[in-house]
Amino acid sequence: MRHFTSVYDLPNLAEAIKTAREIKLNPYGFQDLGKNKTMVLIFFDSSLRTRLSTQKAAMNLGMNTMVLNVNQDGWRLESELGVVMDGDKPEHLREAIPVIGRLRHHRRPRICPFRKQGG
Repeated sequence: MRHFTSVYDLPNLAEAIKTAREIKLNPYGFQDLGKNKTMVLIFFDSSLRTRLSTQKAAMNLGMNTMVLNVNQDGWRLESELGVVMDGDKPEHLREAIPVIGRLRHHRRPRICPFRKQGG
């Protein structure tokens, strides 16, 4: 599936729930799904449960994970649109996304709508 932002994007919700139950019963039984794939996690704010649970789920599926803590870890990215890039942030998020996307499994990165923009 290329884009997933809602359960309405699923072609068959009942089948997805059935598969999720199978994975939950046997969390290490589907490691071939993520073989040779990398999930890049980008965090603007600290998020212990989201980060750890997502990394663990990816590892259970056999994926590698890369984590970028924006504005921490000594790396700052600008996220506001229309900003003059003369401050303390060396790159804009819009420039970084294609670079990050090339590190993944040759698919375009998806931005998860967990963080409120401008908030």
